[in-house]
Formats: sequence, C-alpha cells, structure tokens
Amino acid sequence: MYDLIIKNGFVVSPSSTVKCDVAVNGRKIAGLGHYDESEGKRVIWAEGKYVLPGVIEAHMHCQAPFQGCLGANSFYEQSVSAAFGGVTMYMDFANMGKGDSPLVQALARADEMKESAIDYSVHGKFVESTPEAIADIEKMADQGIPTFKMFMTYKKEGVMSDDETMLKVFEKAKQVGGLPMVHCESNGIAETNIEKCREKDDMSWVNFAKCKPVICEAEAFARAVYFAQCVGNALLVVHTTNGEALNTARRAHEKGTPLYVETGPHYLTLFDNLYKEENGHLAICSPPLRTPKEAAELWEGLKDGTILLTGSDDCTFDIDEKSMFLEKKPDGTWKQDFTKVVNGISGIEIRLPLLLSEGVSKGRISINKVCELTSTNIAKIYGCYPQKGIIAPDSDADLVLVDMEKEVTLSKDVLHNNISYCLHEGFKVKGYPVMTIAKGKILVEEGEFKGEKGAGEFIRRKIDPQYLERYGLN
Repeated sequence: MYDLIIKNGFVVSPSSTVKCDVAVNGRKIAGLGHYDESEGKRVIWAEGKYVLPGVIEAHMHCQAPFQGCLGANSFYEQSVSAAFGGVTMYMDFANMGKGDSPLVQALARADEMKESAIDYSVHGKFVESTPEAIADIEKMADQGIPTFKMFMTYKKEGVMSDDETMLKVFEKAKQVGGLPMVHCESNGIAETNIEKCREKDDMSWVNFAKCKPVICEAEAFARAVYFAQCVGNALLVVHTTNGEALNTARRAHEKGTPLYVETGPHYLTLFDNLYKEENGHLAICSPPLRTPKEAAELWEGLKDGTILLTGSDDCTFDIDEKSMFLEKKPDGTWKQDFTKVVNGISGIEIRLPLLLSEGVSKGRISINKVCELTSTNIAKIYGCYPQKGIIAPDSDADLVLVDMEKEVTLSKDVLHNNISYCLHEGFKVKGYPVMTIAKGKILVEEGEFKGEKGAGEFIRRKIDPQYLERYGLN
C-alpha cells in the first residue's frame, strides 16, 4: 500500500514526457509505472496534467537588509508564496559586512530560515579576502554550503568584492569543490554614470537604466569569466540580461570553461518602458530591466543551452519601503531620485507560470526544457541532485502538477507575495501550477495552502566534481 498515487499524469523529465503513475511512500518516490487505485491510501487523478519535479529557487533575497529596508516577507510567508508557484525548495544568501565571518553568517541565515514550510539551503557571501574569510570557504563546503556569492558593484554599500577578493575566492573554491556566484555589473561604469546624472540634477527613473547599460554588465561579465579562466575554476553568473554577455559565455563554452549562466523571468517579460511611469521606481532592480531586443536574445540563449538555469532573484518590497526615502513635489508626484530607491522586485511565485506561458505555450521552448531550467539543472549545479530535481525512485517526492490549459490573469489579488502591487498586473498566462507536493505532503491544493510552518529542512549540498571541471550537466 502506497501513501499516495498520482495517476495518469504526463511525467516530465529533461529527456522525456511519459504518461504514467507516480507512487509515493513517506517522503520518497517509491516508483513510476501503472498502479491500481486500490494500492494507494490517497489517489490524485492527474489526467491531462503534467507532473514536474518541484521547482527549486536558488536565487532570492528575503529579510535582507539593504538601503535601510528589510523586505515584505518573513521566511514562512516567502515559503507560502513560493509553494503557490510550485516551489518546493529555496535558497537564500547570508547577510555580510566587512569583518563578519562568512561561515558564521551563513549558519545564522540557515537558522533564520527554520520557520520555512519548504526545504531550504543557504549560500555564503564574500566582501573581502582576509585569511580568516578565505579559510571559511572549506568550512562552509564541509557543512553542506558549497556556493557563495560576490557582487562586482555596490562599493558604497560596502558589499562589493574587489578583483583581488574574487581571484582569491575563486582559487580556494577550486580547491574544495565550491562554486562562486557572481553579480556582474561594473561599479566603475555605474558610479561614473551616476555622478554625471547628479551633475545634471537628473535622477529620474529612466536614468537608472541608462546608468547601468548593457556594457556595464557585459564588461563585468567578461572580466569575471577571464578571472575564472585564469584560475581554472567553475563559475555561475546570476541574472544575465543580454546577448553581449551570452556571446562571451558562448566563447567560454567553446573552450570548455565550466561557466553556468542564469537569467530571470522578469528580464524575459518586463521592459525598461516601466521606468517612464510615475511609479517606475517599483520596477527598479539590478541589473535594470532591458528592452524586447535583449529579451529575444535571452530566449535564444535558453533555446540553445547557453543559459542553463533560471532564478527569480525575488527581492520583495512593498510600496512603503520602495518609497521610504523619496519626497513628493507640490503637485503630488514623486521627486525622482533612483539612488534613494531600494533595488528589487518580486518573482518567486510567477517564475514557473511565466516560463510555461511565454516559453511552452508560445512554442519557444519545450516543457522538458522548463523542467531543466526550474529544477533539474539547479539541483545538479547547486549540489542536491538526485535528492531533488528529478522524479525518480528514492528521490524526494517534491512534485508540481501543471495544467497547461489553465489561464490566469496576474494581479496583486491573485498572488500571495504580501505586497499591494504587481508589476505583471493584467499579464495573461496560459499554463499554471494547480497542486504542489513537498516530501509526499500536499502543500497547495485547489488554491488553498496546506503546509506547516517549520516543516522545511536544511538540505546539505555537495556538487558533483564533473560539473566543476567541465561545462555541461549531462
């Protein structure tokens, strides 16, 4: 007798879509095949639905102090919003300042995440390369935290890693099976452009994007790749937005460089025209939103395999925090100053729906590719495969049922991200998660959250060396 049987669904993996049943015992998948309904304590009929491995969100920022703001969600609230988007595991970043221990801060972050209703893990972060900080890399890897992030900008905020720090972290990561993650924007280009705007007294939302143009990102991307090639380590570049950077990645891949590229759904579906609006500050994120031209380049990168991962980069702030340091003009409109706006937008709940709708339903990519981009590839490169990221015997029973015919118009009232606006307001999607199951237990069913606060567990991770030594996740 099985605890749960999901019958007659189309079970999706990166390589195939097969109509079969999924049997679950406890928290694990017991088998795939054809089972009599009498063999299950509960049977879920999935006729016409697609069954995907639970979405893994490896790039989000929750309760992350930045520019005086903390964010709209607790980790529990974030896990609820995530579950409605088919997410069954997420990862966040340690909060770091100079003088802090990366290991201590990473473990403290993991402790904060214990209230989560879904499984979780944490990334370290580096802002300096003292001997003590570098020594923490091996200690983190030993404790199941083999990934850590560096920013190539935000010098004034005190979180930028300089070139020497990046090289030292890359070297140590290579020695211990770790994977650096890099936010690629040239601090020099950005800060120089911002100073020019100040001189002209024009800090409009539109100029935010102009201060961080494609070349600002592309220069830092190329520099990070050259550093990785110099050291010989694997590298993951997050939230890539443009074809110029992707061409650098393609050249690196031709040389066999283990360079992994991530993008986010907001760069595929939202554009810089939002900065022309009165409330354009709500769309301020870094890198900034681009144009449809760059979005088309990203879709091509997803299709040809240059981009192997997606992440929402969810950093959710409500209007009060986005507007906290702004002033109103006599006419009631904002006195625009993009330097006074916290960077970040919401996205964890809509990452899967947007890829299903704009990717699969519009014929750009297959549902198997979506499986890779939202789960399997992430589990592999971040080091929790095959426990996560695949529907297979002995893997965790983390599953999301998708109705590719379900149409939803996105709005603040549809989503569960605890904020009073939606940048995708009125955006119609076709293809939507209708049930989320984590470790064999139903989290979301018929629009109702059934999970439990604190049910999530910390997942220790170890990256397969083959992914760090050569490019590819096969």
